[in-house]
This record gives sequence, structure tokens and C-alpha cells, in this order.
Amino acid sequence: MIEKFCEYFKGYFNNQKQAFSYPSKFALIELYHEKLDDHKFKIKQKYSISDTPYRESIIKIIENDNFLLLKNYKNDGETEINGCDVLVFEKEGEFLGKNISNQCIIKNQGKDTYLVTESILGEGYYKVVDKGYDLYTNDQVWGSYNGFFCFNKLSS
Repeated sequence: MIEKFCEYFKGYFNNQKQAFSYPSKFALIELYHEKLDDHKFKIKQKYSISDTPYRESIIKIIENDNFLLLKNYKNDGETEINGCDVLVFEKEGEFLGKNISNQCIIKNQGKDTYLVTESILGEGYYKVVDKGYDLYTNDQVWGSYNGFFCFNKLSS
């Protein structure tokens, strides 16, 4: 299971088709998943109009009996980003992921928020929805209000 996931996950993705079809709802985003070793990736996410990524991290993938655990680390690859682990199950040829707690704290416009993420990874595509919620009111304050960002894999 882990080898198939890694093969699907590595590479360059963007959501150009979606962003061009619905420009008022979806920004054009680029994802880079660079394989560092067998089960470790450097992740970069950026708006296509920017040279600077808005999110960078290292992902280490751990396989258990019937699921994968994606552990998030800072760019040093050693410092774990607490509360941001994602649980992934394989179902009918796709990998379905969700974060496992509301403890992944992301600072947005000077305010602490918690991240809720959900993903679907298949051969040649990656669908992701990230949403940030206010720690105290639980109101959504950033992220997709229009559903999944739909990325196509353009290169390995």
C-alpha cells in the first residue's frame, strides 16, 4: 500500500483546469512533492503568481496494518509539527485522508486557527480541501469555501 501511495503522491500538481473554469472560486495553486527517500517527501505549496511557497514541510509516511500515517515535520525534517498528522486509508484504488485532531494550529493574519484537512489521492489526481477555524468560535476563517481543490499530476 505504501509504495502505491508514494508513486501517486510524488511529483508536480496544479489545479489549472479548475482555476481557469472557476476563477472567482479557486486560485491557481501548484504543489510540489519531492521524494527525499523511500517514504519521506519535501512538500511545497504556492500560488502560481508567487515565487515563494506559502507552505513548506517534510512528510514522513508510516505504514500500519490497514492505514498510513502522514507525519508532518518542519523543513529540518526533525522537528515534528504537533497535531498535524493525517490518517490515510485505501478504498477502491484511492487514498482517503483526514487529519486526526483539531490540534494543528496555523497562524493566519496574526490569529491562531486550527486546520481541518481532507484529501483524495488517485492515479494522476489529488483533491484537497483545507479549512482554518477560529479556536474560540469554531467559525471558518480561511480556506476553501467551495469544496475540494482538484489537482492534476503533470509530472513525476
